Amino acid sequence: MYREQRPSTEGAPILARALYAGLAYFALAALTLRFASDGRNHATIWIADAVILALLLQTPRSQWRPVLIAGVIANHLANDAVRGFAWSHILYAAINITQAWVAAIFLQRRLAASSILSDMQLLGRFVIWAGVITPAIGGLLGALSAMAIYQQPFLASFARWFFSNALGIVVATPFFNSLWDGSYGEFYRGKTPAQRWQMLGLLVGYAALVDLVFVQTDMPLLFIPVSALVLLTFPLGRHGIKIGILITAIIGMMATIGNRGPIALMHGDLLAKSIFFQFYLVTTLATCMTVVAIITSRAEFAAKLDDRDKSIRMILANSPDAVLGFDGHGCCIFAGGPTDSLLDTHADDLVGISLAQLAEQWPELGGFLVGRGTVAELQSREGFCVEASFALLDPALAQSGAVITFHNITARALRERELTRKAFTDDLTQILNRAGFHQGVHDVMKEGVTCSLALIDVDYFKEINDRYGHAMGDEVLSRIGQCLRTETRATDLVGRIGGDEFAILFRADAVTAAKVCGRILERCRQINGLIEGGHPEYVTLSCGIAQMMSGWTKAQLFRTADEALYEVKAQGRNAVRLRA
Repeated sequence: MYREQRPSTEGAPILARALYAGLAYFALAALTLRFASDGRNHATIWIADAVILALLLQTPRSQWRPVLIAGVIANHLANDAVRGFAWSHILYAAINITQAWVAAIFLQRRLAASSILSDMQLLGRFVIWAGVITPAIGGLLGALSAMAIYQQPFLASFARWFFSNALGIVVATPFFNSLWDGSYGEFYRGKTPAQRWQMLGLLVGYAALVDLVFVQTDMPLLFIPVSALVLLTFPLGRHGIKIGILITAIIGMMATIGNRGPIALMHGDLLAKSIFFQFYLVTTLATCMTVVAIITSRAEFAAKLDDRDKSIRMILANSPDAVLGFDGHGCCIFAGGPTDSLLDTHADDLVGISLAQLAEQWPELGGFLVGRGTVAELQSREGFCVEASFALLDPALAQSGAVITFHNITARALRERELTRKAFTDDLTQILNRAGFHQGVHDVMKEGVTCSLALIDVDYFKEINDRYGHAMGDEVLSRIGQCLRTETRATDLVGRIGGDEFAILFRADAVTAAKVCGRILERCRQINGLIEGGHPEYVTLSCGIAQMMSGWTKAQLFRTADEALYEVKAQGRNAVRLRA
């Protein structure tokens, strides 16, 4: 489905534009009739209708009437000025302008006129409607009129009318369309003075080359303008090629009518030579327009890619995430987002490095190199916790590009750590609970370091609860927890693993652990003086210690320490006992 064009409403009022179109039509029609017609037959090329068609494509349909009237009047006056007054000229004028009107009706619905040469599909529709269907309608009506009024052969008149109108409309409509919509003005203003002179020099040089080809009749050099025009498409684009086609058409047709140039080498009358030249121009036009359409399509595609790239960069510039793109060889080809804070490196410095080099800086990303894992966590120098997500662009390819997204998960990590801390923390004493302590012991044992476990019970704690109440008992437990934290190092694990049961995992041998536990017992005997009311009168602890031996499991360690604690209780409590 094709979008309907939204005609331009800028520029001069429609009456002024219609007047300009009428004047241009009159001038082109008069010159064409003077130099490309024998006075009775249709001209060998008819460009004037392109002026009206191009303006119609740029104008809302509700404003077409003054443009059509201006075209009819201009056509009639041009015929009268060159051929003398005749009522039949009104009929010719009506046929010509009706032809442009029909073409405009269908073309305005099916393409954006300012993009006639933008791609092959639009170009094809333009050629079919403007270069085949409507010229055939006009040719039929014009040939019938010429046969009735001037007794001209129908087929010859139809052929002359069809080819001259088809060629003129197809060649000139893109040019006039760019004039009416302001594209040429914008194109000109977008060039520097040096570029303008360069463009003018190329067009003048091309015109001189075409003139050299058509001024001589010795060699068939028709391929030279085609080749030159194709080359001209690259520096000048579609706007320059429209002018180049007109230059070729005007110089070549004048030479053909004057029986000069390569076309004069062929046998046949002027009509046959004119039709051949028209086919030559159509071939040249098709070749160049194809090149222009391809260049334009690629340019627009490149512009869209550039716009998309700018949009992505703008999004990343304001995004909390950093993104790195890698080609199939693992080389970074794109970097965006806050890489300075998340990866400690500016984005420009990341482009060009390999994934292996990135993994040297961030070992956590090493798994991406061997296809092991798609998510990793790393810590930036600024203290951010960063999650890296790895994805292949096409997993089916052996060497696929990849994208790594870096997301700041510091807030989430802090929340998770806080939840973990609460899950592993005893509410009363604010030291590790049973689950947290056992998890900590498991982690330390995996390190393989020297460690010793102390299991501690509060002596006669039930009597404290019964005599002074549970509130006082909770206060005692809280004071004991504070004492344990105070007398141990930050690397030691301290936990409450039962109602009145505590545990300490020292990163030390059993002798060192026993000395620390001795200080703890002495400190805890002073707890009664720290409690309001001075009760209970004393608090004592029993402590059993076991040092981790090679080959032991966690269960063996706890069992050995528990046996030491049992011995302390059996021998009167309030003491420390080691057991190997």
